[in-house]
This record gives sequence, C-alpha cells and structure tokens, in this order.
Amino acid sequence: MEIHRRMLAQYGQSAVSQRKVYERVERFKSGRTRVTDEGHSGRPSTSRSRKASSPQEYRNQLNDITNALRCKGAV
Repeated sequence: MEIHRRMLAQYGQSAVSQRKVYERVERFKSGRTRVTDEGHSGRPSTSRSRKASSPQEYRNQLNDITNALRCKGAV
C-alpha cells in the first residue's frame, strides 16, 4: 500500500503497521472526517506517573518496573 510505504520512508521503524494503515483507510472510506480520536464511553484511565527528579531516580524507577515485570536487562 502506497500510504504505508510513504510512512515507512518518513518515519522508519516508528511508522504504524500496515494493518493499522488499512484499518484507518477503511474508516475514512466509511465516512470518518477527523484524524483525532473520538471520545468513547468507558472507564477513564487511572494510571499515574511521577516524573523523576534526576537521572539516577529515573534509572531507579526503570529498574523497579523491570524487576516488577521480571524482565532481564535492567539499566
């Protein structure tokens, strides 16, 4: 698909997947006119994040998350 090829050229690996491009194209073909997300009902997000005040605190937060998820390769 030409749109996805152009997105890859512009954004590289940060581009959305080809499947997402197909989904979005279909939405516009069916009458969607805006690119922003439309509001929806449901439970609001409850996550909260706290900014790290220093690079060391950032590394500590990253290690905490990594350990909580039991991932290897902590900073």
